[in-house]
Parts: sequence; C-alpha cells; structure tokens
Amino acid sequence: MSSISLIIPTYNRQETVIQTLDYLKQQNCEDYEIVVVDQTKSAHPQLLNFKFEDSSIKYKYLHIEEIGLPNARNIGAKIASNEILVYIDDDCIPNPNLVNSYKLIFKKLDSKIWCVAGRVIEKNTNIFRQSNKIVGGWITWYGKTLKNFDTDNRGICQWAPGGNFAIRKKRYLELGGFDTNYIGNAMLEDADFGFNIIENGGHVIYEPSPVMEHLRVPSGGTRKESASRGMYYRSHNTIYFLRKHKLKLRIFPAIFYLAAVTLYDLLKGRHGPLAIVWSQLGIIKGMLTKT
Repeated sequence: MSSISLIIPTYNRQETVIQTLDYLKQQNCEDYEIVVVDQTKSAHPQLLNFKFEDSSIKYKYLHIEEIGLPNARNIGAKIASNEILVYIDDDCIPNPNLVNSYKLIFKKLDSKIWCVAGRVIEKNTNIFRQSNKIVGGWITWYGKTLKNFDTDNRGICQWAPGGNFAIRKKRYLELGGFDTNYIGNAMLEDADFGFNIIENGGHVIYEPSPVMEHLRVPSGGTRKESASRGMYYRSHNTIYFLRKHKLKLRIFPAIFYLAAVTLYDLLKGRHGPLAIVWSQLGIIKGMLTKT
C-alpha cells in the first residue's frame, strides 16, 4: 500500500498546531510521515522536539522565514519522503481514519484522477457546504468560489480544499506545485491548483471518507493584515486567476462582483472605507501580475 506524507503549513499558530499534532496521535494508521512547515518568526522548542510514541511515524519540522501559504505547501512537498502527499490545515481535528482513508482511496484510484478532495466539517456554519446542488469545489462565471465539501456524495469537481486533499508527489512536482503569485490570504490558490490539474489532463474528485473538522481559529494562519487590506488580496487573486486561465470574458463581471462584496461588507461594518481603495488597487495589480 502506498506510503503517505501528511503536510501541515502553519503561521503564527504554534500552540494550535501542537494541538493538531496531539490529535494525530489518535490516527488508526502506522508507518506514515508528518511534515510541519512553520513560517512563524521564531521556531518553537516543542515543535522542534515533538515526539510520537509510535516509532513508525516519522516527524519532520522545518522553520522557514518566507511567509506565504503556497510557498509553504511547495516546500513541504519537496522535503516529504513518501509517494502520496496529504495536506491538512493547522487548526483542525483530523478524523482518526483520515490517513487510512486516503491510503485505501489511492490503492484503487483511477489513473485519470490526480487529486482527491476530502471532507471538511465546520460546526455552526455552512461555509464548506454552500450548495447541495454540487459536490466539491467549483468556480462561478463571475469568479466566485462555490463549494460543498461536507456531503456523503462523491463526484468529480474542479478543485479541492487546501486544508484537506491528497495528490501523488510526482504529479504535484510535475504541476509545479502551488502558484506563489497568490498573495495575502492566498484565496483562489486551491482553485488555481485544481484548474492546473484539469488543464494538464487530470481530474479532481471529492471523496467523503477522509474527514477533518476545521476549527477556524480566529487569529494567525494567513490573517496578516486588516480586513480592509484583505480586499486587496481578494481582488488581486480573483483577477489574476481569471487572466491566468484564459477566462478574460469573466473579468468585468468579476469586477462588479468584487465591488458588490466590498460595499456589502462595508455596510455590515466588516471593514472601513479604505477597503474600496484597496479593492481597486488589487484589481489593477491583478491585471498587471505576470501569468
């Protein structure tokens, strides 16, 4: 059966990722690898010296200075030792069968399927279950992500959630990994990765058996800036994504959508008036970033 490297990128959540590692001690699986890529300013002694009682579980901890989720995922892939890469978020509770589920899926996976999206549960919100009419991750005609990663139905989709998915290391490296041009909160970097798979002849499939519960810790992660500055990243990444994947006819609808989102969030008090300026600057930058 194929061997697995489970990769956890983290930033400013060292205590949280220690908790996640403690949950991983409950996995009903032996002989796999855990790789933590930490972008926090200083390395954490407990992470440096974290121990698993099961000696068959290999543990690697790498502290890096460059901040960015796509980059951290790519570095994790390069230093991973095993054939299959599984990515999870740093703020989650992995189901005890998560690693074994991926092992069983890849044992009988069709060669046309390059990437497997797992199930993401988030209590008290439907953020990962936005529509019961779809399975997995999709992109609307105006550049908005639409997802249902919490359903019992399996099926082909366009992209997998960055916080719970698996792919063979060979495929990952052939694709060039995640695009580091996705900045800030890295929104749409996972959709971009899915589109790269499809454009290169592969498929993404959603499978409900590898389950993790997302805790949505309110600090750390990719939250480096204010909510207003976040609109700069969202606008840039949306426009860049559409340009990169030859979806230029969707750019103008996307600009109207981004304006509507900015205004709605402003009225709801989620950010200040500067978000309008940041969004416009993000759109301009997204038009200029080299694809």
